[in-house]
Amino acid sequence: MMAANGEKHKISCAIDHIIEAEMKGEISEENVLYIVENINVAAIETTLWSMEWAIAELVNHPQVQHKIRQEITNVLKGNPITESNLQELPYLQATLKETLRLHTPIPLLVPHMNLQEAKLGGFTIPKESKVVVNAWWLANNPKWWKNPQEFRPERFLEEECSTEAVAGGKVDFRYVPFGVGRRSCPGIILALPILGVVIGKLVSNFEMTTPPGMEKIDVSGKEGQFSLHIANHSTVVFNPILA
Repeated sequence: MMAANGEKHKISCAIDHIIEAEMKGEISEENVLYIVENINVAAIETTLWSMEWAIAELVNHPQVQHKIRQEITNVLKGNPITESNLQELPYLQATLKETLRLHTPIPLLVPHMNLQEAKLGGFTIPKESKVVVNAWWLANNPKWWKNPQEFRPERFLEEECSTEAVAGGKVDFRYVPFGVGRRSCPGIILALPILGVVIGKLVSNFEMTTPPGMEKIDVSGKEGQFSLHIANHSTVVFNPILA
């Protein structure tokens, strides 16, 4: 591959590898389109869906907006929200966790196959079975969560304060929105900072409300083949917060 200035183009990202593989005849143009479409859905659309869910829930729960705003004011003291200081904002982090718990964008994790017969929970899984994990149900099972249908970020600071994908070396399989282990979603390192910075900045600068005459934002979900996103887009009023 040659750059415009005649210098040989150096491979610098995944797309370069994909295009090079097509040029070598290793994959077809149809394969390229399929891969790019999957990257778009996995890396971009899922984050946008989660952002829309978070905004909708914040509009419906103004007290959560207020708590996030107070935390940002008290902790950052006028400094801007950045990826590096997100961990100093536990209530904002809890709000993001609660959004992903209640509205898991990919409720069924990527299918896996066991190469050998396995036994799990008293069940026998035949060799080469396709195994799908229902991450949404794990995070919304009333046997394991208190009032799981309720949007309540405080749960991650109170009774579920130790809930992480891995806590103390032990995996907590109730909450795995990005999967877990070697084949977990690598997008977690981008999705969570993007969500944190965007939602934090919005709440810092705006009071988000419903339009006049509307009491609540409809947070009903719409299921895709492997996805879950908000069913109906709604109008949100952004009222600037004066310094």
